[in-house]
Amino acid sequence: MRQFPNRQALFRAVSPVATALALCAGGVAHAQQADGPTAPADAQESQGDIVVTGSRIARSDLAASVPVAVVSSADIARTGAANIQDVLADLPAVGQNISRTSTNFSTTGNGQASVNLRSLGSSRTLVLVNGRRYVAGIPGTSIVDLNTIPTDLIKRVDVVTGGASAVYGSEAIAGVVNFILDDEFVGLRLHGQGTVSDKGDAPRQLVSAVAGASFADGRGHIVLSGSYDFDHGLRSRDRSFSATDNPNRSSFSAQGLFSPSGTFAPGAGTFTYDALNNLKQYQSANIDGYNRNFDRYLALPVERYLGSALAKFEIAPAATVYGEFQYAKSKSQSSLEPQAVASTDLVYADGSAFAGIPITNPLIPTQIRNAMVTAGVTALPFRRRSNDIFDRSNRNDRETWRGVAGIRGDLSPTLHYDVYYTHGETRDVTQSGTVYGPNYANALNAVAGPNGPVCAINADANPNNNDAACVPINIFGFNTVSAAAAAYVTRNGEQTRYEARVKQDVVSATVSGDLFRLPGGPLGFAIGGEYRHEKSTEDFDEATNLGLTLGNQLSDTRGSYNVKEAFIELNAPILKDKPFFHSLSIEGAARYADYSTVGGVWSWKAGAEWAPIPDIRFRGVYSQATRAPNISELYSAQNETFPAVIDPCDQRAGNGDGAPISVTNLSAACRAVPAIAAAAAGGGFVYSTAQIQTINGFTGGNPNLREETAKTLTLGGVFQPRFARGFSLSVDYYQIKVENAIGIIGQQTSLDECYTGGGEAIFCNNIVRDNTGHLTSVNAINLNTGSFEVSGIDTQAQYSTKLPFAKIDFNLRWTHLLKQEQTSYPGGPTQDELGQLDCYACGRLGTGFRDKVNASATLGFDGVSVNWRVNYLSSVVDDLTSATPRRTGDFWYHDAQVRFEPLGTRYAFYLGVDNVFDKKPPIFSDTSLVTFPGTQTSATTYDLYGRLLYAGVDFRF
Repeated sequence: MRQFPNRQALFRAVSPVATALALCAGGVAHAQQADGPTAPADAQESQGDIVVTGSRIARSDLAASVPVAVVSSADIARTGAANIQDVLADLPAVGQNISRTSTNFSTTGNGQASVNLRSLGSSRTLVLVNGRRYVAGIPGTSIVDLNTIPTDLIKRVDVVTGGASAVYGSEAIAGVVNFILDDEFVGLRLHGQGTVSDKGDAPRQLVSAVAGASFADGRGHIVLSGSYDFDHGLRSRDRSFSATDNPNRSSFSAQGLFSPSGTFAPGAGTFTYDALNNLKQYQSANIDGYNRNFDRYLALPVERYLGSALAKFEIAPAATVYGEFQYAKSKSQSSLEPQAVASTDLVYADGSAFAGIPITNPLIPTQIRNAMVTAGVTALPFRRRSNDIFDRSNRNDRETWRGVAGIRGDLSPTLHYDVYYTHGETRDVTQSGTVYGPNYANALNAVAGPNGPVCAINADANPNNNDAACVPINIFGFNTVSAAAAAYVTRNGEQTRYEARVKQDVVSATVSGDLFRLPGGPLGFAIGGEYRHEKSTEDFDEATNLGLTLGNQLSDTRGSYNVKEAFIELNAPILKDKPFFHSLSIEGAARYADYSTVGGVWSWKAGAEWAPIPDIRFRGVYSQATRAPNISELYSAQNETFPAVIDPCDQRAGNGDGAPISVTNLSAACRAVPAIAAAAAGGGFVYSTAQIQTINGFTGGNPNLREETAKTLTLGGVFQPRFARGFSLSVDYYQIKVENAIGIIGQQTSLDECYTGGGEAIFCNNIVRDNTGHLTSVNAINLNTGSFEVSGIDTQAQYSTKLPFAKIDFNLRWTHLLKQEQTSYPGGPTQDELGQLDCYACGRLGTGFRDKVNASATLGFDGVSVNWRVNYLSSVVDDLTSATPRRTGDFWYHDAQVRFEPLGTRYAFYLGVDNVFDKKPPIFSDTSLVTFPGTQTSATTYDLYGRLLYAGVDFRF
């Protein structure tokens, strides 16, 4: 997925031996030369026993039965990215993310950042920091906001896809992303960078500092870091492909549109104003309408303040105490076109409808009033944008903090323990301006007074308006609303307010080590338990709860749950250094979790590795993973809707009063309802229009949800020929099948499947009828209803060599997608998404690229290194917006960086270019289902910025 124009480059290998050991973990984990540029402090990881992400058992090398993609600190440095999401977005295994290019129109959470493995959704990707769970950044979910992760403190990022739920628990269906922070950094690092597009916009600034020291003869370490970065965002109007609405501007204009007939059609019957506020006939939206993209963002501005502290001290070999603290504050802001208001949107405070501006309003121009008289109407329908009234764009303030306290040590030379407690909290506050519908209606209902227009507050003029504070509002023309009227309809600029809090507590204990020796080596094990408590609240202001604003009516969500877990893992090296068995090992893991919500669930995995000779290693793992429903899925309020549905048993086919009977025979399922059968026998089972209009339904959470389950399979191998030192190749097949996926069944689908399909309870239980057999409600609450399947082949190749005059590194990552499909409900049609462009409005998993490639080449010599990175996205099709499918064509993105280190690795200066050839995204209409508003393209898939230039310094003392 192309989220931002930043690219990944893998760093140079310290030696063929170290490279080979690292690549066993997935073909991409590379040790780095100690004198290489921006060398990380993790060179010692190639020595002694270590713990690989995806397992809790320490082992002597990085071999594992599941592929582990490793992104090092040097990789991150070569991208020039301040936000770690921009680095991860280029991994072929990562799908479309929640990001600053896709959240401008979100009600809350603007500018948040997530990671989404295999396009199965961010809620099915588990994020860890130093192998431990991290507090969610999106309330009601388990999704971590990557804005809270300090990029310059990251030692490496391990990415495991599939087979991780048995080791780490729920949410690891698609895999795990583990951020390893450098807790042994020594010295002082100062880093600064500036970024700007070649058009002079989209600026970004970053400054950071990391300081660390060891003490007590190396038994203690403390590391402090702080950073500030500001991405100023990018306006839609600043790129030619998104500068204007496509194909048509909005008819809700800043000067107003007035139609006595209510048709708002161009011509003499519809009125508007020119730029000089002269009344005129409405011609078209493109002439008289509003360009919404002038106000919108392609990418939101995000400002971040991050601080971290890591410390550990070895009291004795049996006890090392450690602690971590992270604090993150981020600010972001959306930008929406001013609120569009129509007469049909308004109601009075008592709930009665607002028919339009009363003809008694003296502010109505004479020409329009005469047209009203001619048309025989006494209320004037209108459409107008609220430019001179308020700004409805969101302003977001988020804070996250997390503390860890633990103790670990050796119980014996081969037995180790680790016990820790972590507490994390997220606070999210979103505010924006709003119009209060009843006040707007009051202000439009004006009459002539002795000194000008006044609100009709007496019972004779308007029984609905008894607000003495009312101020008449003039919406006829540009900038005609007075400050007093704007204050009245916005309640003196009162803000809507959303405040959310997330709290997470985790207590974990693990004992690991070796039990006894097998022919291939010691039998490794890990056993332990974990307790976790999650709590989330989302609180909207009262006006939003009651639907008094012209925005969405939204309800609060509150909930919590706890889970107690026990786990065990074994790694058994069966043979070693035998003919055709250079090594053979098997491994397994099981985890039992007892949730306060869904009860007991099991996860497990079984895997094996076989190396017939040192050059080739085969590996595989099969697992069952789980995901428990989150707080939002369980406890979000059930909101009332009034769906436009047709009862399959209605013998007038939903046509209402006076319509002819179009269906004379009922299905067996309809006849099985006694009241329907009796009505049909007595003249027909039919609905009046009033009955149709009162059918309601509820959407929202369901406390009776069960867990999702998934079967995952990974089979592959690693080729490391001794005759080609420095070369490695890994190829892995993956398959993930998710069952009982949480989602909703459409209300009409429930009706159709219940009465004309198989009549399963999963559909029929959503339907409520009265004692006459007529529908009263059709619900669409969360259910365990769907299934997903993805499969593909991951290929990774790396070559590193040292020439007399230079060092060369090459790395390639390639994912070939074989299948991406989903089924919304049992027995329903399967949606094939292979080769399809992402559709944010129709529930696709993400863009189904058949091929995604990320390649990097680095040439280093005499204190200078040059890196070139390429991302390839294969062609996909959009067949949703027209009868003729449209293909995007293949997309190639190129990035480059030059790094100068004239005095060694302690002082680095670098220059970089992202999207070197200024590749533009494919363009679609604003009405297309693949288009994010304001972008004219798939904003989570393609680069929106164009060519970006950056320069920075990185000093170490």
